[in-house]
Amino acid sequence: MSRQRDIQPYWRPDFKIQSTLPDIKIVRTDFTINAIAIALMLIAIFTLLQSEYRAYTLHRSIANMEQNIEDTEENNDQSLKESERFRQSAQSVVELQDFFRAPFTAHELLAELTQLKPTGLIFSRVMLSDEIIKQKGTDQTEAQAQMSYEINITGDARGLKVLTEFKAALQASPSLKPDGFEVFVDESMQQRNAKTGITPFRISISLTPAASTSPSKGGEE
Repeated sequence: MSRQRDIQPYWRPDFKIQSTLPDIKIVRTDFTINAIAIALMLIAIFTLLQSEYRAYTLHRSIANMEQNIEDTEENNDQSLKESERFRQSAQSVVELQDFFRAPFTAHELLAELTQLKPTGLIFSRVMLSDEIIKQKGTDQTEAQAQMSYEINITGDARGLKVLTEFKAALQASPSLKPDGFEVFVDESMQQRNAKTGITPFRISISLTPAASTSPSKGGEE
């Protein structure tokens, strides 16, 4: 019986130094890490730029809105000023219409009051006002709107006699009795000043439209 030899595998010692061998990997680990880091950095930069752009856009929108608000306020202020000027102009037109619609003009009224004013009487204010009134209509006519006027005179009088004379002169003046109006003169006085002897007064002259007489049936008056 022959002796069997022990079969040993082929082997050889490996004397290679791994650190000195070249890297033969297709993708290096360092490259992968760097690529991931660069990608994360780009994502962060993109996110930051996007946030900055949104902030810039929002700031610009706010600035545009504020500018629009300022422009609108300026336009509103200008419109309010023009509206106020228009209102004043309209009021002036109304006053002119009332002035020319009155039964006498202002300068004629002042001239008449000056002529009737006795010595010892001082005017401090003369005011003419108007009011729209409606007279009652009949069965055949409707109520019509007409103008009534009131003249208010305030001032000082040196004695009751002077004021009484002035009131009588007003009641007798033909200029203060226009056609189509009824005239009523009223007076009021305050307490007389004992030191100066002056009595403050107020005289009101009311002019109301006279009641129109309608003809009787059948045309008889």
